[in-house]
Amino acid sequence: MENSNKSDQYFWHMVSSSLYILLVVLAIVFLNSQGKLTKDIPVFDFIILILATYRLIRLFTYDRVMDFVRDYLAKFESGPGRTLWHLIDCPWCTGVWMALIVFFLYFAHPLFWYFLLIMAIAGAATFTQITIWKIGRED
Repeated sequence: MENSNKSDQYFWHMVSSSLYILLVVLAIVFLNSQGKLTKDIPVFDFIILILATYRLIRLFTYDRVMDFVRDYLAKFESGPGRTLWHLIDCPWCTGVWMALIVFFLYFAHPLFWYFLLIMAIAGAATFTQITIWKIGRED
C-alpha cells in the first residue's frame, strides 16, 4: 500500500475507533438512563456472555456463511470498506465489537437473553468440536 493510501487508512481506522468509543459511551448512558445497568452479573450469565461473544466472533471472522461479507469487503483497497475488512478479518478486532453488541443486548431487554443463550450453546458446541477434532488429529 502506498503512503497516501496508508495515511488514508489510518484516518479511517481512527474514525472506526472513535465511533466505537462513542457507541460505548452512548450504550452506557442509554442503559443507565433506563436503569438497566448493574455491576452484579451472575457468574453463569458472565459465562453465557463470553460464549455468545466467542460464537459471534467465529461467525463473522471464520464461518463460511459470512464469506460473502468478507469477500465483498476484501474488494476495497482503501477507505471505510477496507477498515471494515480489517475489523472483520481480525478476531481480536471483531471481538471488541461483538463484546459491545453482546453487552448492550444483555442489558437492553430480557428477550435478548434467549438469543445470547443460543449463541452461547453454539459457542460451547463449536469450542468442544474444535477441541475434540484437534485432540483426534494429534494421535
